[in-house]
Amino acid sequence: MTFLPTKYVPLDASMIGVASMIMGGLQSNDTVSTLWDRLRMHPQIRTFDRYAEALTLLFAANLIDVRNGILIQPAGGGKAA
Repeated sequence: MTFLPTKYVPLDASMIGVASMIMGGLQSNDTVSTLWDRLRMHPQIRTFDRYAEALTLLFAANLIDVRNGILIQPAGGGKAA
């Protein structure tokens, strides 16, 4: 999967697009599994591999974190420390 959209890869098929869909679907008290159960039917996500790659991108960008098994958006997420 491509990381960024291109002339031939639309935004929703890129890793950035899948990650944004995950961020939009994130609710309070979501675990990795509950979020997957809710989003896995979206045609853009399709497979657990794509879902896991997008979660990895969000973790690396400090836009999500896991505390006590729950996915959270850290305060000031995405900002350099």
